[in-house]
Amino acid sequence: MSTFNKPLVAIQCLVYNHEPYLRDCLNGFVMQQTNFPFVAIVHDDASTDNSATIIREYAAKYPHVIKPIYEKENQWRKPDGSLIRIMNNAIDESGAGYIAICEGDDYWTDPLKLQKQVDILETNPKLMACVTNTCKVDNKGNLLEAKKENVVQGNNEGVYNIYDFFKQPQHQYPTATVVYRIRNIDEIRKKFRYTENAFLGDWTLWIILHSYGPFYYLDEVTAAYRINPTSLTHTVNRVARAKASREICRKVADILPEEYSDIAADLRKTRWTWVPLMFAYKAEKRYLPMAGCFLVACFACPDSLWEVVKRKLSAHNK
Repeated sequence: MSTFNKPLVAIQCLVYNHEPYLRDCLNGFVMQQTNFPFVAIVHDDASTDNSATIIREYAAKYPHVIKPIYEKENQWRKPDGSLIRIMNNAIDESGAGYIAICEGDDYWTDPLKLQKQVDILETNPKLMACVTNTCKVDNKGNLLEAKKENVVQGNNEGVYNIYDFFKQPQHQYPTATVVYRIRNIDEIRKKFRYTENAFLGDWTLWIILHSYGPFYYLDEVTAAYRINPTSLTHTVNRVARAKASREICRKVADILPEEYSDIAADLRKTRWTWVPLMFAYKAEKRYLPMAGCFLVACFACPDSLWEVVKRKLSAHNK
């Protein structure tokens, strides 16, 4: 029997028109085998499909796990941060010590996912978060990639700090695999609100969390990342996303502690804007502005440009 009076983990699950995928997601929650209680705060943001109906079905069957929130009006579209505030309040009310993330179109594949990650975090209080590997599936659930490459350098299991994060080729973690500690949460939320954006929200959160402690990378596949053609990531204009990264990087630089002033200075350099913008123009076959970005990148950040080009060539030749 658990010795915890409150759920140790609160799962944050945002849902909007995820009807075709939602059962996979919720099944991943209720199948978790743990020696501690946990809850899944499932927020339906006024979906126009049957997502809310599915959530009600699971909430009725698993009331100790599924804690639903139903909206009559879409909160994500509001400019006042309503969606984040609602989720933060729900997490605070749960009394949990850790937050896990999984949006409604992704899902967990390992029934011991939470137990493994919490065991690691409980053993080492200095760790801020634990992340694992993931597979990749299409919108019908067909396996596209059994294991993601280079989540961290060489996918070597172990502890990684903020400097290691910026050395990674992709500068990203699989969102559905992250479990992080509720520590300095008010400061973290304030900084995340300042850096909030529609393009790289998870990226800024990882940096903020890293500024409070290292992550542990567990080299196991515990979740599935779904390539959803209707998601924001896959529908947004690539050039618009690349241009927005300039402001995002500057804001992230603003919130970093003084001890990471070298990282902040690097984020304010042009390499974080011109190189991604060059490849965005290339993807859209807009070769004239691509050439302009290339020339600027050659003068502003030749070393960084060469590293990016080498990675692209290496990936192409595999």
